[in-house]
Amino acid sequence: MLKSIAAALALSLMGGLAQASTLFLEAGNWATVYKGNTCHVYTLSSARDTSGYLEFTFENNGLNATFDYIYTPYGPDEVEAPWDETADSVTLYLGDEPVWFGDEMFFYTAPGFTYGASLTPGFISELIGAMLVTKGDFGFAVDRAAEGETWLYGGFSLSGLDQALAKAGEMCQFDPRALPQS
Repeated sequence: MLKSIAAALALSLMGGLAQASTLFLEAGNWATVYKGNTCHVYTLSSARDTSGYLEFTFENNGLNATFDYIYTPYGPDEVEAPWDETADSVTLYLGDEPVWFGDEMFFYTAPGFTYGASLTPGFISELIGAMLVTKGDFGFAVDRAAEGETWLYGGFSLSGLDQALAKAGEMCQFDPRALPQS
């Protein structure tokens, strides 16, 4: 009796681990995880000496897609946005070339000293398409008006993005290249 209970527990644990592996994927510099009814596709690291990460989110069927750069403060004393939300602007790079998508990103401050920039949702499909054909890295920079300079906040490898998006599409049942208007 005890052996059959132990065997049943072992099978249950193996089944749970198998299911968990279908809800997460790491590929190159990107990962995908399914939580609740949302797929998250995010970078695992950025260029050295930068702070922050990129994240796409998709609800089931690809609805309510978002794309954000989320700034991660270097230390507990950093309690203000690293940019001027009213005067500064975003520049995005695919390879070494600036792309117009940065004009459609807007800064925000969220609870817990979270700072970021979010892309207008209607342009996410176009951005994904451009990122998937780029041979170089993806850069997130801020044009600092007061300093008259552009500061690179992260250079991100696009290696694995195609696999991470495909996994998100499988888990949340949508085509990453043809998002529904939401």
